Amino acid sequence: MFNFSFADVLNDLGAGDVFRVANEPRPMSDYLFQNFLPNMMSPDYNAESGTMTVRATMAGAVGMDSPYPPVGLVEASKFAEKALKIGAYSKLTEDNLRKIQSILASITLSGGNTKEFLANEVLAFVDKVIAQSMYDRIEWLRAQALVTGAISWTFNGIAWSVSYGVPSANLLTQRTSTAAWDSSASAFWTDINLLYARLRYNVSAFVVHPDTLLAIVGNSVNNVEIIAQEMFGAGGSRTTIRRLLGDNERPSGDFREQVTLIAYGDEGEIYDTSNPGQTTKIPFMPQKKILAVGRPSRHGYMVGQGSTEDAATGLELGYTHVGPTVEGGGQPGLWAQVYTPENLPMQLHGRGAANVIPVIENANLIAVASSQIGGS
Repeated sequence: MFNFSFADVLNDLGAGDVFRVANEPRPMSDYLFQNFLPNMMSPDYNAESGTMTVRATMAGAVGMDSPYPPVGLVEASKFAEKALKIGAYSKLTEDNLRKIQSILASITLSGGNTKEFLANEVLAFVDKVIAQSMYDRIEWLRAQALVTGAISWTFNGIAWSVSYGVPSANLLTQRTSTAAWDSSASAFWTDINLLYARLRYNVSAFVVHPDTLLAIVGNSVNNVEIIAQEMFGAGGSRTTIRRLLGDNERPSGDFREQVTLIAYGDEGEIYDTSNPGQTTKIPFMPQKKILAVGRPSRHGYMVGQGSTEDAATGLELGYTHVGPTVEGGGQPGLWAQVYTPENLPMQLHGRGAANVIPVIENANLIAVASSQIGGS
């Protein structure tokens, strides 16, 4: 016989192991928008971009025995928002645990370590169900901030709204009717030109949903030639296309008519309120849009940054504020807990919480084009 009990395993693991698994850094390739707004742990519940940036200005001429001319322009961000508290809860039911029980019986017969197996199951439950649900929501929030320039979200009767101040000129007018990217007078290349111009021809990435890329490439009016493609991350690709000109379809020599589009099709799942017991998938990158992210032309000294560079240095687009939780005793990061309820010993429950908010410190580096596709 073997002893099938999560209680001993949970005692051995402790809260520290669960916290560690919940906060293990996700590879940048897992969540594309994490590259532009990387997670930054903070001891504050509010995200206040009080990190002043001191930009160097050129030194001036100085006469003998004269005062030195001032250099360094101080800029202070005015972004200040409360972090949004998100939470997650799930459980393994008696049916799930019966399956685990069967596996344990086989492990016991083969002389394996049942306690190690149970510990790995607990940590996988934390990582793949509790933590991932929160990381998926964080990526969705980043996408809303980047692609729409705002977050407007209502859940469980709680409304949350944030505006990031993206210049209105950087949010291009939606293409409709024949000007749509999949239509007879497609303005696709015009929009690519405009995105380049809005970001001063200094673009680090163009991002689209794969369905949007297919619609663009599939429209003969766009005269697209695919010249390179490579896989990107877990399920995306980088596709480089250029425009062909004239009846002989010669390649355009204009750099504005060649672009590399990152097709980002990863999705998160939410409960389908219209179909109880079912879920529906929500893409992180909205369809029918092209997100252009600019590259900062120069860097500054961040007050309080010190001499150690972090993941956000050089991006200067912003970061994702990950604050502390009351549940975690004020420790910054995602809080997670796994337990067996006293009145439900046949189940394993997990829950988690986090206080997060995307922070965009340079909204001028964002430009977005949009189009109807398929007539809507």
